[in-house]
Amino acid sequence: MAATLTPLATGTKVFAIGTDWEAEVVTSAITERGHRKTVLRWTVDVPAAGIRKGEEHVWVQVAGRTPRFIVAATN
Repeated sequence: MAATLTPLATGTKVFAIGTDWEAEVVTSAITERGHRKTVLRWTVDVPAAGIRKGEEHVWVQVAGRTPRFIVAATN
């Protein structure tokens, strides 16, 4: 049985796969389908990737699947 997802704490720092691009969790909640929906605010500028510091993005982790964005999280 797959582990149940839990929300990430506000302020948690997260990192993109294969990079040192850092973002911070603004909000995180579990949807009615059991997926984790998180709003991230970038803390770095990465012009080549179209990422601007302070910009927010929504990231969804589908329950039962390996995350494709966050590889590390620190609090």
